[in-house]
Amino acid sequence: MRQDDAGSVSLIEVKAVSPPMTFSQGARAVIAAGIVCAATVCGVPVQAALPSSSATDCEHLLQQFDVAWNAHRNGQRAAAARKSREAGETACREGRYSEGVHHLRHALHDLGLKPVKRVAPANNR
Repeated sequence: MRQDDAGSVSLIEVKAVSPPMTFSQGARAVIAAGIVCAATVCGVPVQAALPSSSATDCEHLLQQFDVAWNAHRNGQRAAAARKSREAGETACREGRYSEGVHHLRHALHDLGLKPVKRVAPANNR
């Protein structure tokens, strides 16, 4: 607020100096900070911080799909599920495991199923 010599009070309009940060800019900043932390400050290699997919993950999801297929082959999204399964199998066979896992998870969702996570074997000592 501002008061002039006559005692009148008026509001002052305040404008931001820089444009507001959008969500995508903020998200990028958070991701970049996390990568920097993982790579340098925290001492954790970036590879260890990011989940990775493997041939075993592909095989596990393919088995889940194949077991469920007979029971769900007549569903509304069965054709889309089959197409996603084929794309996933191709990607996995070519060594693009993350892409393959993405397609295979999508295929299972199209069948109306939730992919089951693979459990690592217990270490018996």
